[in-house]
Amino acid sequence: MPRFDDAALIRLRAILAARPAIEIDAPELKRAAVLIPLVPNDGGWSLLFSRRSANLAAHSGQIAFPGGGVETGEPLGAAAVREAYEEVGIDAEHIELIGRLDDLVTNSGFLVAPFVGIIDERVDYVLQASEVEEVFEVPIEALLNPGQPEVRYVAFRSKRYPAYFYRHEQHEIWGLTGRMLKHFLDFVWRSV
Repeated sequence: MPRFDDAALIRLRAILAARPAIEIDAPELKRAAVLIPLVPNDGGWSLLFSRRSANLAAHSGQIAFPGGGVETGEPLGAAAVREAYEEVGIDAEHIELIGRLDDLVTNSGFLVAPFVGIIDERVDYVLQASEVEEVFEVPIEALLNPGQPEVRYVAFRSKRYPAYFYRHEQHEIWGLTGRMLKHFLDFVWRSV
């Protein structure tokens, strides 16, 4: 099983720095930014996920990375960092952005810019209860299991679309988060 350690993180940082993200120009779509948080964990690294609150109108109860809408004039990376603070209480001073992944368009009309960020130390998460029900960390090695991801077809607006599904313990990660995770892990595989 490959190990994502500090040496792999150095390689990942170089891989992300060497490639520009594909940026989509679609001003008619709503802009959003997401943070893919890398958290130190017993000599290795984990990813931080949240479960969206059940009372939300869209995507309630689903697994997500911290993120949300971009405010007028706000840089995309700053929006990802701000959303991480608002949703799970990670101060900007503890986040180092190390790369941007390609833009994604959602079925719900958002243009999303995902950013990879290192959380420099263990933090006590403070959840925005109106948006986040719980947070959990998944060791990167658990996501590199050869049986992951599973590809399933999901129905949306009378059509069927392929989707990536990752499982960890009782959690199932899919949808937009599954797409971002797959893209991120493609770079991780090159670094291990």
